Amino acid sequence: LIHLCSMICAISGAEASNPCVTPQGNVFEKRVLLSLLTTNGGLCPVTKAPLSEDDLIDIVPAPVSTVPAAPTSVSGQGFGGLLATMQTEWDALMVETFNLRTSLEETRRELSQALYQNDAAVRVIARLTMERDQARQMLASNGGGSAPSADAAAMDVEPESTDEQGIPQADLDVMVEKWGQLSAGRKGRAIPEDQATPSDVKSLKMGKSSNLHKASGKTGISCVSVCVADPDKIATGGVDKQVIIFSRSKGKMVATKTAGSKPVTSVAWLESSVITGSADGTVKIFSGDEYDESGSVDLGEAVVSVSPQPTGEYIIASTSSSSVSVISTSGGLNVISTLKDPSSSTYTSSSIHPDGLIVGCGTSSGSITIWDLKKSTLAGTISACTCPITCLNFAENGYYAVAGSSSGQAYVLDLRKMKAIGKVGGEDWGKIVGVEFDYGVKMLAVVGEDKGGIVE
Repeated sequence: LIHLCSMICAISGAEASNPCVTPQGNVFEKRVLLSLLTTNGGLCPVTKAPLSEDDLIDIVPAPVSTVPAAPTSVSGQGFGGLLATMQTEWDALMVETFNLRTSLEETRRELSQALYQNDAAVRVIARLTMERDQARQMLASNGGGSAPSADAAAMDVEPESTDEQGIPQADLDVMVEKWGQLSAGRKGRAIPEDQATPSDVKSLKMGKSSNLHKASGKTGISCVSVCVADPDKIATGGVDKQVIIFSRSKGKMVATKTAGSKPVTSVAWLESSVITGSADGTVKIFSGDEYDESGSVDLGEAVVSVSPQPTGEYIIASTSSSSVSVISTSGGLNVISTLKDPSSSTYTSSSIHPDGLIVGCGTSSGSITIWDLKKSTLAGTISACTCPITCLNFAENGYYAVAGSSSGQAYVLDLRKMKAIGKVGGEDWGKIVGVEFDYGVKMLAVVGEDKGGIVE
């Protein structure tokens, strides 16, 4: 038995009257810890590992006296009730103080890293400037005849090539073979017997709600994806830079991983692996029973969307700098092709066609750019509206797509006519954050920040 006087709560810093210890060995006041777990998604406040009440071990102090304890006053009556109220307020204050300290330390680390990177960039620029001046002097004094002209001096850095890097033929052959298989069976595809009908959808009700990401500081779930191979698994990405894998049958998180140094912008399943895109430009893949990181690549610009290519061997990632990257998953993650849009519009969303050789990218100007991966060229542009496209999805039949916008409208697109043929929603829906057709292309789900619905 451990003496009570040595039990100091890691949250409040005060002596714990009802101490408990976590599997990681941290001691907390049990009442304060349980209060915090209900608001932070069930994460240990020190190690950030998943933690539940069942994991806690109570610490029972050795008896120091045989004298019976005085009877406790009834809560809510007289002085005893006042003490209980003050204790509750004290617990809440300690939790808030702990969250503030944690956020402060995180902000300090980010600031320190930013200052270090800035200092390193200044040093590199100074060194390159010095080397450039030395090269000019050598050129002028060693047979160059005269100093460089103004035009030559203006081109100290070689301009970046604007040539697009096409997909290697071996990889393209794999994609084309899969495209042939999928497109051949698309017309005669059978609708599953258990496909939901409009009447089934109307009877849908919320079954359970879970708080997965931080409930204080930097909050919010930014993206969600359900595993097709195992619908019991759900992956969520958050503003807290974490990706969480949740088991519906177990009702708890099975893994929590860091996807980057900035908020997670996109999450998707590649068979049984999870792929993520971050605002820091990082694309990662997490595989295995423990969802360990098995590959990572930095695209240099904020990632707006990641999608699995139907072959299961590639990832399509789009960035805010109007580029589309084809990433191979063989031996980690490796960029094998980058397609750059010559227009000035910023990419805000993207999606891949069910056949795998067409990629659509929503832009900040309200248009949708269509890429042909087989030719590594732009196939066309569809003008939907004048506000940013926030989400995009292709129908399973391959003929239609739907694009959500920041104005609260979702636009149905005909890929054969390359134009918008209808719209759903309104200003009261708020920014559209999710759109998707059902498998039979009979219903369309549209979700806004303030309102959502399913239309036939």
